[in-house]
Amino acid sequence: MALVRQPDGSVKKEVDNSRWRTDAQGKEFFWGMDRQNRLAKWQKGADNETWTFLEGMGWQKAAGAPVAYIPMRKGILRLDPGISLRTGRPVGPTLVVRLRNSMVLAGLAIAIIMPIALFLGIISGLNEGTWLDRILSTSGMIFTVIPEFVTGIILILLLTVIFPIFPGATIFGEEAPWARPDMLVLPVLTLTLIELGYILRITRASMAETIQAPYIRTAFLKGLPYWKVVIVHSLRNALIAPVTVIMLHVTWLLGGIVIVEVVFGYPGLGKYTLDAALYKDVNVLEACSMILVVVAVGSQLVADIVYTFLNPRIRYS
Repeated sequence: MALVRQPDGSVKKEVDNSRWRTDAQGKEFFWGMDRQNRLAKWQKGADNETWTFLEGMGWQKAAGAPVAYIPMRKGILRLDPGISLRTGRPVGPTLVVRLRNSMVLAGLAIAIIMPIALFLGIISGLNEGTWLDRILSTSGMIFTVIPEFVTGIILILLLTVIFPIFPGATIFGEEAPWARPDMLVLPVLTLTLIELGYILRITRASMAETIQAPYIRTAFLKGLPYWKVVIVHSLRNALIAPVTVIMLHVTWLLGGIVIVEVVFGYPGLGKYTLDAALYKDVNVLEACSMILVVVAVGSQLVADIVYTFLNPRIRYS
């Protein structure tokens, strides 16, 4: 279409036939840009139909669709994941908000889980076979085997319904999660109870194995103080296995906490990925998958670097 000014000063739309070409089959066509910033090919006489998302009306079918496309968007490697097929909005801004929310939730959970689980696991491993070890190991196993949604529902019943202390749902709107810290208590507590038992048992097994090693017995025979043998000689090697588990669970805490986010209505990356999968929103799924892959690779790289500080043999090998 072209805008042509009439003698009376008015503007009229007319078809610009100069852009039309004829292919080998004698069909007229021309290339142009559509509303999605794609290079599109229109053909005369084609009755193709397309679906267009209109605000307030949803997806509407219209005629006159192009017969071919050449995508012209920047691409995921240039931080342009495209348009959501479900909402018709750019994926990037929504993805940044959802990733921020999940990072806040995962970061709080890790900050609470790591020191408590490692401390209790070390205490349990140093007192293997005692009543303290049995209590800690049994409690950790119970918290580990209970599904996430059961733990979340129990906490909602206890701390929201029976004792109305914390809200049972997370409704942030346009605010950041830290604007309502009371809404973060139950999701973080759910994740803490789930991960606490697993890391505790891994740390306990690693410490119990390390404390029985020959070089530890040699250190005791030399007359070194008990605390020095544990902290200097045993602790560093015993932490290798827990660090591996913690780094593996960073990815799970960031994108795999779908059940926890659904139970509490938390607007995070996991729930965003689930909604995209249910609606077959390919652009959102691709962007979320790329982020989770980057997090998984990055967490394992951090774990490899931490190994070099825990074990000098790895550092100089």
